[in-house]
Amino acid sequence: MRILTLTLLCLATAASAADMADESSRNLELLRRYAELGRANDHAAQAAMWAPDAVNNGRPMDNDEIRSQLEDLRRAFPDLSSTTIETTAKGDLVIVLQRTSGTHRGVARTGVYGGMLRGATPAGKRFEVLRAHWWRFKDGKIVWHQVVSDDLSMMRQLGLIPDTLSADKLEK
Repeated sequence: MRILTLTLLCLATAASAADMADESSRNLELLRRYAELGRANDHAAQAAMWAPDAVNNGRPMDNDEIRSQLEDLRRAFPDLSSTTIETTAKGDLVIVLQRTSGTHRGVARTGVYGGMLRGATPAGKRFEVLRAHWWRFKDGKIVWHQVVSDDLSMMRQLGLIPDTLSADKLEK
């Protein structure tokens, strides 16, 4: 009886690991397709890949808000691009480390980048920073996304904040 129980447990564990690997592969493919749609500027199709009650960077957002933010990113940075450095997938979670760059050529209207770019006059300067994204999927849709980004460095590179404090600020 013990051998049968151990055998069944091993089979169940193997099946569970295979299911997780299949889920990881499906989610990696969904994310690949999402990036492809972004490169094609098909933001409506990208937004349709999100669940209607998805959470993006801590905020519930519907598909229209997601589409609007994606369009705003492209408006502010028409040449926005990312190169993937590393990807890890486990079940419903995909983690991606990327190097992202773009040239500030348009005025942002939404809260992308925490709203720091909203209304900022573009100076045509380029940025390049690292970003880490966490994506969660359920039933073939993005249900949760969080990004950690070096936005301070980006803002400095774009000339929107100074690289250093002025001497009079340091003395105080």
